[in-house]
Amino acid sequence: MTWLAWSLGGFSLLITFGFLLLSIWHLRRLRRAGADRAGRVSLVLALRGDQPGLAALFAALAAQEFCARRLILAVESAHDPALAQARALAGMLPFPLEYVIAGEAEATAQKCANLAAAMALIDQHDDAVVVLDGDIRPQAYWLGCLVGPILDGRYDIVTGYRWLQPGGAGWVAQAIAWLDHGVALLPRLKGITVLWGGSTAYSAAALRPLDLPRLYARQLVDDLSAGLKARALGLRILTRRALLVPLPSASRGFGFYRRQFQYGWHYQPAAPAIALGVTLLHALGILVLLAASISGHVLAQLCLGMILLLRLASLRCHVRVAEKIAAPMTAAEKWRQAMMALLPPVSVLILFLVILSSVAARRMRWRDIAYDIAGPEQLSVAWRRRFDDAGG
Repeated sequence: MTWLAWSLGGFSLLITFGFLLLSIWHLRRLRRAGADRAGRVSLVLALRGDQPGLAALFAALAAQEFCARRLILAVESAHDPALAQARALAGMLPFPLEYVIAGEAEATAQKCANLAAAMALIDQHDDAVVVLDGDIRPQAYWLGCLVGPILDGRYDIVTGYRWLQPGGAGWVAQAIAWLDHGVALLPRLKGITVLWGGSTAYSAAALRPLDLPRLYARQLVDDLSAGLKARALGLRILTRRALLVPLPSASRGFGFYRRQFQYGWHYQPAAPAIALGVTLLHALGILVLLAASISGHVLAQLCLGMILLLRLASLRCHVRVAEKIAAPMTAAEKWRQAMMALLPPVSVLILFLVILSSVAARRMRWRDIAYDIAGPEQLSVAWRRRFDDAGG
């Protein structure tokens, strides 16, 4: 093996070891906490189209240790099936359901238009506002953990991150879950904190300068744009380690992850560019070590073996984290994730292809709407499926 080959192999070993250390650090510092003070909190949920998991979400919201003031549902149309589903399930909630019709968005993402319409209902009775996604399955401590640092005055914005649960999905979804678990356990450094639209709480005071209805008038995505403006305003932002929120992800595959990087290229291009470079070097290192190991190179076999052991140790951390956040993996899920740990070329190459395919992508789809994108504030609706009078 040449010095370049050894350098690539060493880089792969180093990056694998680094992710393990960060996973251990996150696990050791993970503490669940609720809200010590009472407060009035409105939940905001933007939906579009059929929502087969809405009953599970409403059940999770009803089981919260901290009770919200109300749930504001924002939909595109009065004929949107999500509205009919939510109204039929409203009896499950221990607080009122209110809804608002946003209308069809043309120059902004439909989710942004829905959220902007919902924010118009926020009033002087709200101490905090929580924006959530419809596919999360929050733990009982979720809402208290999310709003606690806001109600006691320490932070202006609190956010979390998803914890993908691929269940019995195929190889790509399993690889995406493995990769995203590693991302979930990375430290969130001050100054580069990214908001996650799936679970973010805003203080009432922070919403005024943010002016989300105006901000969302022309945006590709809600959370990244809000996070950039919040940092520009100097607002205090916290990412809570315990706020890793379960998200069933059997259908979350290549397209889902590519869309995340598409957002990044438009709003924070340095992040996906660095990820692309690191992933390319990591993939080359794995392939070099694999080729040398097959040809009988003992030292390469030892390095590859160490990488596999480190990845299995990372999986052990993932399993422990899942247990601590009340989202334990099943035996079958552990086995499938172990296959991802023992087949590093699969996950690393999938990540490389995901990022590479997102570089020049200028069309994006969300809930049966396709957007043509020229920039974060330059998009137009290329195609949409409209709801007829029957709600279909």
